[in-house]
Formats: sequence, structure tokens, C-alpha cells
Amino acid sequence: MREVGSFMFGKKGWLGLLMTAVLLLGACSQGGGATTTGTGGSDANSTDASGNEASGELAQAKLKIVLYGDESNRMKQLAKTEFYNRIKQEINAEVEFQFLPWTEYAGGKTDLMLSTGEDFATYTDANYMVKSVAKGLYADLTPYTEASADLSQTVDEASFKAFQLGGKQYAIPVGNKPNSAEFYSVLVRQDLLEEVGMSEVTSLAQLEEYYDKAHAAHPELIGYAGVDARRMLLYDYTDKNLYWQNDFVALDESAQDDRIINWFESEEFKKYAGLMRGWYEKGIIPKYAATNVPQLQSDWNSGKAMFWAGTAARPFEGAATISQAVPDAKLVNYFLGEGRPKISRGTYSTAFFVSSAAKDPERYVMFFNLLQKDQELYDLFAYGIEGTDYTLDENDRITRLTTDSLIPDWLLMNKNFIRFDNSVPDDFIAEYKAWDDDAVISKGAGFNFDNTPVKNEETKLNGVLTEYLAPIGSGFVDYETGYPKALERLKAAGIDKYIVEYQKQFSAWHVEQNQ
Repeated sequence: MREVGSFMFGKKGWLGLLMTAVLLLGACSQGGGATTTGTGGSDANSTDASGNEASGELAQAKLKIVLYGDESNRMKQLAKTEFYNRIKQEINAEVEFQFLPWTEYAGGKTDLMLSTGEDFATYTDANYMVKSVAKGLYADLTPYTEASADLSQTVDEASFKAFQLGGKQYAIPVGNKPNSAEFYSVLVRQDLLEEVGMSEVTSLAQLEEYYDKAHAAHPELIGYAGVDARRMLLYDYTDKNLYWQNDFVALDESAQDDRIINWFESEEFKKYAGLMRGWYEKGIIPKYAATNVPQLQSDWNSGKAMFWAGTAARPFEGAATISQAVPDAKLVNYFLGEGRPKISRGTYSTAFFVSSAAKDPERYVMFFNLLQKDQELYDLFAYGIEGTDYTLDENDRITRLTTDSLIPDWLLMNKNFIRFDNSVPDDFIAEYKAWDDDAVISKGAGFNFDNTPVKNEETKLNGVLTEYLAPIGSGFVDYETGYPKALERLKAAGIDKYIVEYQKQFSAWHVEQNQ
């Protein structure tokens, strides 16, 4: 049994605020000792291609940082005052923050800005990076990685490798939070568990017993607030330590080889689909989920669900929301088995790329470095101004004085700098920070699949996934009834070609990593 991350949510426990590693914000500045660029005659004041003066002092630069979501009023204020002044002092750069809707992430307006040659930086995922680098839209940041020296002290090497292609660094990772075994634990409403006379959940049998008892006591509640439990239920359908590269491909982390697993044609998928069908028929997954998946999240947030897929941080991420509905809710992470190491992709939250049209890529990297340079800057960018936006007690516990978000809570969360409020017990903080201590980096960490040779097949496969395979995997459709037709469509869409190409690329990459 493994139990981590248990604590009560008080009525004023606004735990979501703990996570405000909202560092993203801090972005407009200028380097200490900045001077004006020379006018052309003096070698001592001449500038190089990056806009930095030959004397070693930084010429003034202008940067544009794109963030996604809504910009708060407090963010607007700080971007023009304290953030501006401090960043100018540090790296002599004026930063413009531009907020876009999330619908523009990894496409839409972001694509347009890249294709029209705008000078900017924003965050990326590995898939978007691969596609954009193939088009020449990301700057190669390899020559400038030394400018992230402070950040590199708190972000692990695996996170940097995750954003490399052909040995070149195309994005700088930020954040340092426990990421191993994401969604492999079950996050249980411990208050409900104890109400029905149970103390822990260490197996699928106990989880279903908990559902039966809680359902009898509270028939208005749903069981599982999700439709994907392949990680959580791993111990009950395979002896392999599976870790997914994407929806179609998994790796067995317990095997010392480079073989990929075609998930939807595996025996494991068949067994897993059977478990999920049982949950759907039993009512653990509510019937409405087949047509209204978003309602599951809403029910969890309002305290109307018994359990969810867990992560190291989920007992307190979003706690403000659930505690508003159930002030005495208590959440605990459990694993439904033991003996398999937790797998990690790296500890990063996200990574920033710089557009290939940028005049000064190095200055952007210097800005990324500021976001996680030290506690003082972290506090500024994450929480604002002490005494105005937050206070600290004698134990460095934080009390937020404003609810305005500076940047998304998840973005730059760093366990070395994050501050917790008084509603989080010391033992939970210790367990959270130690969550990754026994984790193993995935053997696929740092591999980025180039889908160019099978782009058409991938598009078709995603359609088959949505229409045929996801309903089977969620238990909405019986495997024996629905799988034959789903497999027929899968084959017609080109799954064999896709798997062959993925295996070829992964094997070649694997050889390089082990030379």
C-alpha cells in the first residue's frame, strides 16, 4: 500500500493558492549595468549579432512573451511597474506580455505569428515542437543554454533532453515538480471512505467495496470522475510496467529493450476494456459520461464524486474549488498495487521556445532563467509584492491578499521555491517534495516522434480512436461487440504503417542514447 498526500481542506484553506508558482509573468527587463548601444565608431561599444555589446554589457532589447488564458488586472499593473523595473535591472529588456485564448495554443494565432515572422516566445509541447522545427519556425537555442545556468540548477537534465532534436535544444524547460506516476494512483475522498467504515484502498477489490458502501450511503454521488483508468488499474490487467508515449503506443518500462507496444492490438487493452465495461455496467462510471464527459469534472469539483485519477499535487491542486462545496473534504492518493517503480518523463511543467525570427534569442533565454533563478524572483513573479499581494509568517507560510492570477498556477511550479499556506500539513509537504525520490526516468524520455511520414495515417487513426476505440476503452461499448469493427477501421486507417514507422524511429533513437 502507498498512501501520500492526505490533508483536510479548511473552510478558508484556499490551497489552490499554494501552487501559485505563477512565475511566468515576470518578463520585462534590462541587464544590470546596461548601456546604450554605440553609434558605430567605437570597438568598445560595438554590438554583436545578438545585440549584446562587445564590452560585455547588454544593449537594450525588446521581447514579446505570449501567455494563454485571461490577463488579470493585477498582472497588467505589475507588468508595467515592479516586473518591468526588476527585469530591466536584471537583463536590460523591455517585455511585452500578450495573452491569447487557450484555443490559440499550438495552432491558430500562434501558427500565424510563427509563419509571418513575428519575434516572440511562448510555451510548447514536444509534438508541436517537432512539427514547428520541421518547418524552420523555432530558433536553435543550443548556443544560448549557458544563459539558463540558474534555471538548470533546479530543472533536471531529462527535462532538457525532452526538448532536443538531433542534439539541438529547441525549447527551455521550466518548472520542477513531482511528475512521476501521473494518474497511476487513485485519488480518494478519504472523508467518505472513513464515513463508510474503511481506512484505506490498496486494491481494485477494496476500491469497488468503497464504491458499493459509499453508493449505499450517498446514491446521489458518482463513482469515478473520469473515463480513462488504464494507468490507475495497471496492476489488475498486466504484469508489465506500461508507460504511454501517446494514445497508440506504450512502452514496457520493466523490459530492457526498445520494443514499442501497439496498445489497441494488445492483450492488455482487451483485459483493460473488460474492467472498464464492468465499471460502466456497475455504475461506477455514470451513464451520462458516454455523452457528457465534461460533467465528470464538474461533479468532482462540486464534491459529487468518490474518486479520481491522482497525481502528487492533486490533493491540493484545485482544492479551493472542492472545499467550497465540501469544506471538510479530505483527499488521499493510493496505489492499487506495489512493486513497480514510478516512471517519470522529467520534472518540467512546460518549455519555452523562441521564434526563428527573433533578433535576440539569447535574451529570451536569460528571461526564462529569471523565472526560476532564486526565491526572491520566484516570489515576485509567482505571488507579487510582499505586503500588498501576500504576507509570510514566521514559518514562511503564505497568506494571499489578492486572488488575481499572475500566470497559470501549473506553469512554473518549482518544489524548491513554492510556498504553502497554513492549511497544508508539514508531513504532506515533505511527502510531496519526496514523491519523485524513487522514480525512474522513462526509457522513452527525450524521444520525439516525427509524424511527417505517416501524417495522413495519424489523422485517420485519431478519427478511429474517437469514434470506435475510446468508447470501448471507456466501457461504453462492449469489447466483444465493438472491437472487430474497430480493428477493421484501425487497419484501414494505417495502424500497421504507423507502428512500423514509430518503431523504426524509436529504435534508431534508442541506439543513439545507448552508445
